[in-house]
Amino acid sequence: MDELESPQGGYYVEPPELLARNLNVGARLFIAAQIFFYGGFLFAFFYLRELNTGGMWHPDRVDAPVGWGAAISACVVASALVSGAAIAAMRRRDDAAWRPGAAVALALGAAALALQCIEWATLGFGAGDGGFASVFVAWTGFYMAFGLLGGLYWLETTLATSIRHRGEAPGLVVAAAEAPAGARGTKALTAPSAEAATINLYFLAVVSVVMFILLYVVG
Repeated sequence: MDELESPQGGYYVEPPELLARNLNVGARLFIAAQIFFYGGFLFAFFYLRELNTGGMWHPDRVDAPVGWGAAISACVVASALVSGAAIAAMRRRDDAAWRPGAAVALALGAAALALQCIEWATLGFGAGDGGFASVFVAWTGFYMAFGLLGGLYWLETTLATSIRHRGEAPGLVVAAAEAPAGARGTKALTAPSAEAATINLYFLAVVSVVMFILLYVVG
């Protein structure tokens, strides 16, 4: 049997250090792609605001609710910070110490999604009510549907994997025989993905703050 072959499933597992490096680079490439994606909304905001065709950039009846926006952004930022604190706890101990913080981070992210849905349901304008309204609806919609929801799904699957493999013998989870004893087991499986997901959450928190400033304050 190859030293990287699982004695249980017969498949091959990357050494922990390689897995961590791949996920670290992958997370940064994913964030770079998202920068280009959200950059389109950023360009649309400033371009349409400057153009202001027919004075229809921001009609008086279009009013973004600052309270809802602040609550949503606060939940996203808190989710990222709690996830970061959970990562610090895992580095000191193991992934069992990470799971409660990860669950709280997921709950805060879910709260942001719920608040956003409530805000959409109570908005007094739609995407057709001027340039600002179209940017507002599109930016918040794509951010929630593909950004935050995707980031939370990543964190949730990592948490589910950690729970699924808790209590298993290290060699059955990470089959790399040359891996140091402290780097094997469920922590070796959880830590790289959890850290990469948290980096993504940090980025989403920054985007959320930028959105709040532009869509709710600058307008």
